[in-house]
Amino acid sequence: MATKLLLLPPPPPAGQKTIMLQLFVILTSLISSALRQVSFTSTFEPDSPLTADSFLPSLQQILQCLEVPHRPQYSGGIILNPELNRGSAGWSGFGTAQIQHRVSSKTGNHFIVSHSRTQPHHSASQKVYLLKDRLYAFSAWLQVSQGNVAVTAGFKTSDGGFIPAGAVIAEPGCWSMLKGGITVNTSGEAELYFHTRNSTADLWVDSVSLQPFTHQEWRSHQDRSIEQTRKEKVRIQVVDKQGNPLPNANVTINQNGLSFPFGCAINKNILSNAAYKNWFTSRGFRVTTFENEMKWYTNEPSRGREDYSAADALLWFAQQHNVAVRGHNVLWDDPNYQQGWLNSLSPRDFGTAVRTRINSVVSRYKGKLVAWDVVNENLHFSALENKLGSYASALAYNLAYKIDWETPLFMNEYNTIEESGDPASTPVKYLQKLRGIRRFSNNNWIKFGIGLESHFGVPNLAYMRASIDTLAAANVPIWLTEVDVKSSPDQASYLEQVLREGHAHPKVSGMVVWAAWSPQGCYRMCLTDNNFRNLPTGDVVDKLLHEWGGGREASVVGETDANGYLEASLFHGDYNVSIVHPRLGNSGLVRKVVCLKVPLEAQYGGGMIGNLEGLYGIAYNRTYSHDSVFKTVQVVEGNLYVFSGWVQVTDESREVGVVFKTNRGELIRGGRVTAKAGCWSFLKGGIFANFSGPVEILFESKNTSAEIWIENVSLHPFTMSEWRSHQDRRVATERKSKVRFQVKYKNGTSLRGAKVTLNQISPEFPFGCGMNYRILSSTGYQEWFASRFKYTTFTNEMKWYSTEKRQGQENYTTADAMMKFAKEKGISVRGHNIFWDDPKYQPGWVRDLSSEELAEAAAKRIDSVVSRYAGGQLIAWDVMNENLHFSFFEDRLGRNASAEYFLRAHQLDPNVRLFMNEYNTIEYSGDEDADPVNYRNRFEEILSYPGNQEIKAGIGVQGHFSYKQPNLAYMRSSLDILASTGIPIWLTEVSIGPGPNQAEYLEQVLREAYSHPGVEGIIMFAGPEAGGFNETTLADKDFNNTAAGDVVDKLIHEWETKPATFESDEKGFFEALLFHGDYNISVEYPDETTDPSSAFLHYKVSKDVKLQDPLSTFLIDLVQTSKGSGIVVDAVVRTSSGELHNIGKAIASNGCWSMLKGGLSPNSSGLAEVSFQSKDPTAEVWVENVALQQFTMKQWRSHQDHIIEKFGCGMNLHILSSKPYRNWFASRFKHTTFTNAMKWYSTELVQGQENYTTPDAMLRFCKKHNISIRGHNVFWDNPKCQPQWVKNLTGEELEQPRRRG
Repeated sequence: MATKLLLLPPPPPAGQKTIMLQLFVILTSLISSALRQVSFTSTFEPDSPLTADSFLPSLQQILQCLEVPHRPQYSGGIILNPELNRGSAGWSGFGTAQIQHRVSSKTGNHFIVSHSRTQPHHSASQKVYLLKDRLYAFSAWLQVSQGNVAVTAGFKTSDGGFIPAGAVIAEPGCWSMLKGGITVNTSGEAELYFHTRNSTADLWVDSVSLQPFTHQEWRSHQDRSIEQTRKEKVRIQVVDKQGNPLPNANVTINQNGLSFPFGCAINKNILSNAAYKNWFTSRGFRVTTFENEMKWYTNEPSRGREDYSAADALLWFAQQHNVAVRGHNVLWDDPNYQQGWLNSLSPRDFGTAVRTRINSVVSRYKGKLVAWDVVNENLHFSALENKLGSYASALAYNLAYKIDWETPLFMNEYNTIEESGDPASTPVKYLQKLRGIRRFSNNNWIKFGIGLESHFGVPNLAYMRASIDTLAAANVPIWLTEVDVKSSPDQASYLEQVLREGHAHPKVSGMVVWAAWSPQGCYRMCLTDNNFRNLPTGDVVDKLLHEWGGGREASVVGETDANGYLEASLFHGDYNVSIVHPRLGNSGLVRKVVCLKVPLEAQYGGGMIGNLEGLYGIAYNRTYSHDSVFKTVQVVEGNLYVFSGWVQVTDESREVGVVFKTNRGELIRGGRVTAKAGCWSFLKGGIFANFSGPVEILFESKNTSAEIWIENVSLHPFTMSEWRSHQDRRVATERKSKVRFQVKYKNGTSLRGAKVTLNQISPEFPFGCGMNYRILSSTGYQEWFASRFKYTTFTNEMKWYSTEKRQGQENYTTADAMMKFAKEKGISVRGHNIFWDDPKYQPGWVRDLSSEELAEAAAKRIDSVVSRYAGGQLIAWDVMNENLHFSFFEDRLGRNASAEYFLRAHQLDPNVRLFMNEYNTIEYSGDEDADPVNYRNRFEEILSYPGNQEIKAGIGVQGHFSYKQPNLAYMRSSLDILASTGIPIWLTEVSIGPGPNQAEYLEQVLREAYSHPGVEGIIMFAGPEAGGFNETTLADKDFNNTAAGDVVDKLIHEWETKPATFESDEKGFFEALLFHGDYNISVEYPDETTDPSSAFLHYKVSKDVKLQDPLSTFLIDLVQTSKGSGIVVDAVVRTSSGELHNIGKAIASNGCWSMLKGGLSPNSSGLAEVSFQSKDPTAEVWVENVALQQFTMKQWRSHQDHIIEKFGCGMNLHILSSKPYRNWFASRFKHTTFTNAMKWYSTELVQGQENYTTPDAMLRFCKKHNISIRGHNVFWDNPKCQPQWVKNLTGEELEQPRRRG
């Protein structure tokens, strides 16, 4: 039967989701990325949190008025005759205004018109009775007879006061919606009327509503909104491996921190105040804003002298604690907050300064912020516009976007939601300003955001909600950016009201509290006192953090019912789930959970698929596994295509894959996912197009009875150049760090003009190559390998069939010898492998064993090999090789064989990382056995086995690619899926099949792996021809590089920081972008009293700990004396046995500090005393900054290895006649000494007959290959090593040739 495809509106959200937990199964497979990559925009239906009658108006309704108004909200509430269907009943004229009931001849709509107005407030009115402590939601539809005029709705109270409810720009000929709200302090009668400054215009009114709510009702609405927009109901079922429900299982669900972006502003005081740091970092804030440190007047107080030191240090602090940062602000439109030098500039110079400012600050923090407030308060002020013209703000956004197109750019304004009586910044005026900026040339591509400062007095929550409803029509993220409440007895209560209202609104994407601390007090509101004890406002913030999912305690603790179910309502976010049941033991199961109400938006806006949001497809009546045609697209040869989409099935859990069918009938599989019934799963994959033409996108599942539901599909093309650019950007963010140093003395004096040289001595990222037994007998192979690699895997020498060819006769001779060589050369080794699940690769005698005999033999094997190389000799073990494709041990010993061997290996060597190692997981999309979903599921099953929870696990993907073009899009998506586990990934055996493009494809694979943040190491199964590597050969039999070898050498050098010298500025600072790794740092610093001095230290830059302090400080240890100069000072250590050890000396002087440096190697342990001595007993010895650092011999050796900068090899005359010798030498060394060719006995064998032919020829060879030479030697003082004729000369005769030379 032919497959049918339906495109339907989205189904109504299910009340609950049922998720199966089989001991080890992840509830959902979506893992959040870095905070700046997560969309903060809600993805829920725009229902008002009040009642079904509420709605969020569209931007068209707000800014483009309608021919016919909507019906009144809440049926008008307490307003009489709200739709004017009963004439003017209930309405009267206020002031001189006359009212007239009219009916539109075109639409039949009823309304009233106020005319004959002589004052702005003369209009139609209605009296109502308002109650204290009620919140009133107000709305009305208005138009005017002439012009576009601002109309305000307000209430005149019995005491003569006026309470504005909201405002709108009304137009002639169409209806505009005014939405707002009020609260009152006293009960009594009040009169509604409308105010506009144009008293000559007639004012038309229709569909008026005023609905009262108690605070309890309002809070109830907030809670319901939170349940709908911030939480999801989930239903978890715990089952055993056979699928049987497990009742009475204890389930604990912990949220891993707050999901909603909620934070607090900070300032530079936090950098020097440990108590402030501790308070801030212990709260779990997800976002922050710097109070003043990024503002222009801070960064450039005088023209041309920029200072970002405070902002840089604050950004570093936030990054170290995983707190996202909002940039505040690029420009401020208030002239009171411009620098004096700026206000005095001509318009031309002012424009130049603005451009320079935007370029400087936006470039500096590109990619490091989650938002930028580009222009601050440009509704209330116009300093930019007054100087540069009406488009100044729009131009500023345009310039910022051209520099940083990824970061959302915000307008930021006050009183838009705080004060209903401020006509300058009403929600409608905000939207009009935003629309004007958007319409500026090319600004329609900008990711805009709405920033609402939220500086409240007494909150008018009804007006606040109505204003946000209005602003939501823009369909961009809304943030409350500077929330505070003025001081009053109710300050904490009001703060809670505002924060709850913001959090409950479905269109609010984040909030920042404006409470940065300083000793002199906060801007308007503090959360703590000066000892960082919470004030009532701080208690409110802590309470809400905990309530919204940021607490440290379990979110849900419960027990499953008789059917194994547990129901819970969870905030969106990541969760850890642990399960305890008698039949499982204490599983300690910990997995991440993400709860989503609906699938996320399509990536890249759908790409080539287009925006189909709001529709989804259902494939049913399926006959074949891939029956489900979705769409046909055209692909271009040479492009990569990234695919993603959301799928679910109607029948339990099923594997669903995406397939691309060519016009030749070829099926290219692009990725798979385990889809579930009742919830959406994310399918990710991709293809490389090796042809141009149409392809059909299909979805396949082997269970043809299951319907496949599809939504938010994306297919996005990339050229190879674009793909490479993305790799380079990821390398810059994942493998490098920007490090800021300061050179200074301990007393704080900065060293200006210090020359600092950085030399990387080893990379942090492990990049290595396999080796085999041939290396033991080939010095060429040894030298080739050791000059390049510090990580290896033995290709076969540790495998069972190599170490126990006959039962009971173990032989580790070869593996031991290779381990000895690796240790001598400082090479780290991965153990490969303990077991191989392929029956072909067992020792011959193993295949014939019974199950009992196999269990006994395997136990001896694992105990023998792991114990032999335990204790830090290996960095990893491939415990089980290829157990997705094969099952030799499972077939004979049971399903848990792999899991049990992981447990035993961990018991024998608990500190080594244990890997599952498999092929075709990233290489080939058509191999379902080992695809990333199956790999992840199988490994999680192994790690969930009792006792395996503490294992240091690793994901090993072999990386054996064919000779064809690698599918980098599928490779990347597969690594993404594996990385979602949080387990380190290694490419363990990278190779490329022989072919004309082997080197190019090898480079593509290595770059893709190196750039992926989840990959923590790469080993190639490749090497020289002399090592027997005939598939991916890196060097020929003479160790000359192949094209693939050139690629490897190029990448080794590219992925390291080149030596560089920096000079410290006037404050001692310099910055450097460095690859992670170990560095030697040498410092030459000026000294006014002596010759230039120098010092040396070691430094490590890493991904996890980039800096121990915001400023890495170079310190100098010094001594001086009280009188004279040239006094020798000795440092002496006296041991407990009375022995004296002189550990160093310095010549000290009066009035300046000299450095004393030394050391000792004690031959016994115990207490010792350090003292400083001088032979002049009258001189005082001044001592400062003393250090005594102990090192193990291993650490000392490591340091020795690190500090070698120039490493070379001697050469002799035989190099002139041996091409292999020349090739071997030139491929390795850049420094040499001629062993004998320059010596006197070589160049003048007979007196007066000099011969430099040999050294001259050797010099030409060195020059050709850029090899530096040390001359060796002019004279040799050993009488045995003189030319024979020299030995017989007299002293006078000897002097003559010495002078002549």
